[in-house]
Amino acid sequence: MNRIAFSCLLSLFLTSAVFAEPNFVIFVADDMAWDDCGAYGHPSIKTPNMDKLAREGMRFDRAYLTCSSCSPSRCSMLTGRYPHSTGAAELHLPLPATQTLFTTPLREQGYYTAAVGKWHLGNAVVPQFDLVKPGGGPGGEEHWVGVLQNRPKDKPFFMWLAATDPHRGYKPGAIDPPHTLTDVRVPPIFPETSEVKKDLALYYDEIGRFDEYIGKVVDELDKQGVLDETLILVISDNGRPFPRCKTTVLEDGVKTPFIVRYPPLVQPGSVCNSLVSTIDIAPTVVELAGAKQLDSFQGKTFTQTLRYPETIRHLMVYSEHNWHDYRAFERSVCTERYRYVRNWIPELPLTPPADAVQSPTYDEMKRLKEAGKLTEAQLSLFKQPQPEEALYDVLNDPHCLNNLLEGDSVTEEIRQIHYQHRGMLTQWQSDTQDTFPGIDKLTPDGFDRVTGKRIPGVVAPHPSLKK
Repeated sequence: MNRIAFSCLLSLFLTSAVFAEPNFVIFVADDMAWDDCGAYGHPSIKTPNMDKLAREGMRFDRAYLTCSSCSPSRCSMLTGRYPHSTGAAELHLPLPATQTLFTTPLREQGYYTAAVGKWHLGNAVVPQFDLVKPGGGPGGEEHWVGVLQNRPKDKPFFMWLAATDPHRGYKPGAIDPPHTLTDVRVPPIFPETSEVKKDLALYYDEIGRFDEYIGKVVDELDKQGVLDETLILVISDNGRPFPRCKTTVLEDGVKTPFIVRYPPLVQPGSVCNSLVSTIDIAPTVVELAGAKQLDSFQGKTFTQTLRYPETIRHLMVYSEHNWHDYRAFERSVCTERYRYVRNWIPELPLTPPADAVQSPTYDEMKRLKEAGKLTEAQLSLFKQPQPEEALYDVLNDPHCLNNLLEGDSVTEEIRQIHYQHRGMLTQWQSDTQDTFPGIDKLTPDGFDRVTGKRIPGVVAPHPSLKK
């Protein structure tokens, strides 16, 4: 049998094996880095349940968020639209009632839909779920199993299970036993001191708690006899809440864990290296449910990639950075090898979000900066001005430390790659009606950039952006 005939037969078999109305469970971490997980190679972090899902499903190694900011990222996923297209591009801006969540076509298809844990989308779109149940214990996960147990048993279901783990602030006792300093792997963007390691260990503990509740939900799905007819997806809404991670459009900000388990389509232990964006979740879930695609979707379905991991769905993916505690306007495009970043207000420093400004890690970095003990990579956080344009080879420079556009040895090849990527970004902005409104139209800083304390009297987000 030739390869084409075999592929056709395999496709027919896989398609026939897919449940007509699969269930969906999406686990959403709050501020978890893509590689702070055993499934992605961390040697000592306690994530046995995520690791098992990866062994039984597919691990996506090049999955990206549309932004590294909590509510805009979540709004983007649930609408299938870029943050600047949702009317909720900045932190805490509620989704307008005019925006349609992908739960709407699911409900029209007969699905029961529930969002349990962290919400952060505003009140206007609550009616687009059958149930919105916020809160639930210190990590936002306590109600997950109960809602799953009490669901209508005569309908397929979609569950959006959103934790507040591992968001700051951190307290000891999230898991027992906790992570120790010897468990910690310090990225080169941070100094390797005991204070930084303690901070990371507490962050690991909350990832461990998130993982424990994933295990409880998976056990309940198994107990109900619906585990193998349920597509499970594990993602994060943005990067770790540390300097040069959360809120940036760099790899440490917008790259996300992305683990899918669904036996009818996904081969156990498979790995996908193709680019995928969280904007693609909406059309994919809707397609698998047999529901009607929305004209408003800006993403592409990756259903075929679940069957064949080598399938290329995107040649490039896009991310943005808007107000999140501080004034910002950055855009980025990532291709197979390169990430291009443009910053419209480079005169501002790369200040991390306010909670990270108040963190032990940032305190250590400020102390060591004054003592002249930070590496060049770590000092880049404090550089002023920041580069207006940057190009990084993310395959060889995963922390985006070497801007290929700086220095006197920029080759003609790099210049051409730069022009190509800048053209991609410009075209995407034109296609999606994304324009820089001018610095005066941007929301001003809502927090002090040195202390991370709220600035009295500042209205944020900017009133002109509240749609």
